[in-house]
Amino acid sequence: MSKILIFAGTVEGRILAEYLIRVGVTIHVCVATEYGEKLLPKGDKISITSKRLDITDMKKLMMDKQVITVIDATHPYAVEVSKNIKQACMELNIDYLRMLRKSIQEQV
Repeated sequence: MSKILIFAGTVEGRILAEYLIRVGVTIHVCVATEYGEKLLPKGDKISITSKRLDITDMKKLMMDKQVITVIDATHPYAVEVSKNIKQACMELNIDYLRMLRKSIQEQV
């Protein structure tokens, strides 16, 4: 079972998935589209869901995969999705981490 679930909608989410697989961690990754799935690595350490999930679907997936940590690497403008992910984690008492990219202002 995948204990780490990544909601990936950014390059950073894909890079994180690639890194975790490389170091031997089994993960499950959720992306909203088939195109997003095509960008992810393939292998025995990764399973993928490629469709939009509502909060009920998210909770079911988290329970089915026996998730202990969720990493939200969705797009910064995907506010509603992040809200649902965080709510699902809170209701199931699962650790929630938000991965954010540095803003252009922070880099200057």
